[in-house]
Amino acid sequence: MSDEPTTAAADSDGTGSEGPASGAPDIVRPSRRTVLGVGAVSAVALLGTGALAGPRPARLGAPTGDQDLASELADHLTGQRTVACALIDGDDVRFAGFGADEHREFEVGSATKTFTAALVMDAVRRGELDLEASVQDVLGASAKGSAIADVTVRELANHTSGIPSLPGPVLAKNLWRTPLHRDPYAGVSAPEVVDLAVDASPVGRGSVAYSNHGVALEGQLVAHAAGASWPDLLAERVLTPMDLAATRAPITASRLGAQSPTGFTRTGHRSAAWTMDGFAPAGGVRSTAADMVAWVRSMMDGSNPGADGVRPTAQQDESTSVGVNWFTTALAGGGSAVWHNGETGGFHSFCGFSPEAERGWVLLSDTADSGTDDLAFRILGSEVAA
Repeated sequence: MSDEPTTAAADSDGTGSEGPASGAPDIVRPSRRTVLGVGAVSAVALLGTGALAGPRPARLGAPTGDQDLASELADHLTGQRTVACALIDGDDVRFAGFGADEHREFEVGSATKTFTAALVMDAVRRGELDLEASVQDVLGASAKGSAIADVTVRELANHTSGIPSLPGPVLAKNLWRTPLHRDPYAGVSAPEVVDLAVDASPVGRGSVAYSNHGVALEGQLVAHAAGASWPDLLAERVLTPMDLAATRAPITASRLGAQSPTGFTRTGHRSAAWTMDGFAPAGGVRSTAADMVAWVRSMMDGSNPGADGVRPTAQQDESTSVGVNWFTTALAGGGSAVWHNGETGGFHSFCGFSPEAERGWVLLSDTADSGTDDLAFRILGSEVAA
């Protein structure tokens, strides 16, 4: 669902993926270890189902939009199918796609966390929430005495809370869901997300350890503080005022719509849509390249409520730090990338920008394969002209 940064040279996700191409800059490469969050637990079940009965080859869709940009990108998109992307260069925006235009809907996965960041920083501005507020400060007596009672909103947002990425009951439920490519978060309501977190035992608190559950709790806390549900709050305070009409968080499959696109696993098998229910603040948004460009540009010009939360408050490693849900990575050629990516069962996304180069990049794919992230950092670092 969401991608934990690791160094480019490390192949720590256990998927057997190839490292960066020769000559690629020394940047972080997201691991799929926490993308789905249930891979290790379901490995035995996968062997017994035949659900992954051999890879199905990908075929990149026909180019659309800016043909020069599409031509420059095509060789970098092996293993992809339907892709929409956009390059922001100063005041200019160039869209290109493969089987899609800038208005085609994709699941953005953990890029959703940047929308939750905007809600949190907006609530801080309104005086409804404080980054140093604890779980007990927000929830009151229901969190008193729990192991996470004094965990702060800031710790949830920079992944230092120690809350495991997925709670045990959700992991157990997915012994059958993951092999069948179903939504592993379905049926866990917002109150259950909170209750499971209150029952959690933090591990390694104070160190950055990517946690989908931690950010899901963060989203439910800001909703609680504002007296609204997370999807209603998202629509009211972010999507509507920023005119992001093509962006939505359906929350449940029943609200998805029959024509909503679904995607493919890395091996080419169809995946069900992920709407994520109570975990949606960590990964339940659907959007388009056009809306995501507007989102990134609002971060670049400072008009996004979440722009105030970019300043790093925790260090992942020597090159990558974390603020309120956004990662900042030092680029090999100088400057930095402020970014987030995301992955669900059938989609992968990246959105980010380099403040120094005044460059932004959005890529949405209907294939759950993080191989396009190296390209993103190379574009933001001007290593790839695009």
